[in-house]
Amino acid sequence: MKSGFALLAIFIILRGSDSTILKALQRAGSITHSSGGAEVISFCNVFFFSSLVCGLAMVLYDKNALVMSLPRLQKNDRLLLMLQSFSGFFLGPVAFFFALSHLTVVQQTLLFSLTLPCTVILANLLLKEQFPRFFAISIFLISIGLFMANYGESSLPMAMANQTAGISWGLLGVISLSFSGILNRITAQRGFGVGLTIGVNSLAAAVAFGIIALLIYGPSHFYYLRIWWVLGVIGAYAITISLGSVFTLMMCYEKLGVITVSFWSSLTILVAIAAASILLAEPLQWQSIVGAVIILAAILAMQFSTKPNLRV
Repeated sequence: MKSGFALLAIFIILRGSDSTILKALQRAGSITHSSGGAEVISFCNVFFFSSLVCGLAMVLYDKNALVMSLPRLQKNDRLLLMLQSFSGFFLGPVAFFFALSHLTVVQQTLLFSLTLPCTVILANLLLKEQFPRFFAISIFLISIGLFMANYGESSLPMAMANQTAGISWGLLGVISLSFSGILNRITAQRGFGVGLTIGVNSLAAAVAFGIIALLIYGPSHFYYLRIWWVLGVIGAYAITISLGSVFTLMMCYEKLGVITVSFWSSLTILVAIAAASILLAEPLQWQSIVGAVIILAAILAMQFSTKPNLRV
């Protein structure tokens, strides 16, 4: 049990640091590029390497089950996996990246807290699952929390630039990841392993990101891999954040169960805010802190009242 909670703490730290690390890479790439360097940080190369690393690891991890599952896939199964790959492994991360490029880490983190209630709504519409008992109250509290957080962050210079575009990308990401969450439940019910749902889907997304990078930027987009780029993009983000969070989450599910992990993983919101303040020196307004606490309370209440099959 102790090792399970230790792994859960590592997962919360890794997942909570996602936006902060990615934002730091965006800033480093922008500074380098503006001074004549070629190390642009784009959604293409960042997610190409992270998807490639994560996909290869999951395929190798689950290779025996994957070899047995591939020949048995029906046409509907392939379509389901394609939709899951597009929504959760391509469109969701792209929207996540562009939302972060226009918003502060705090704004982006709190905006993506809408993923859970959006998933619950889609589960009700598509899978006919019942709403949790405290759903209406949680939605009300999240709305208040987002309003207060935005009121606090709106006075910051960084938050004023292209905020509308950032919110639009964020909402697109929320919808994409929520739809992917629904597909995750369906694939889990069909007995698909991580080799298919994570490994193959990640590799498919990596191919898409690589092709887009070649078409938009050319081969040079992958040539200039200086030390900071390799350590930052491939090391810190692809291996540590992407792959590390996936592996620790899988191990947490095995040791602690879905209910416990889903409940405590909501603390990633507080980690993200703390990491942004410490590592990126993003100023925090008291309204943002109060808004984050309200949103966290709403999510915890929703998780507490949600049946196991509704959990994301």
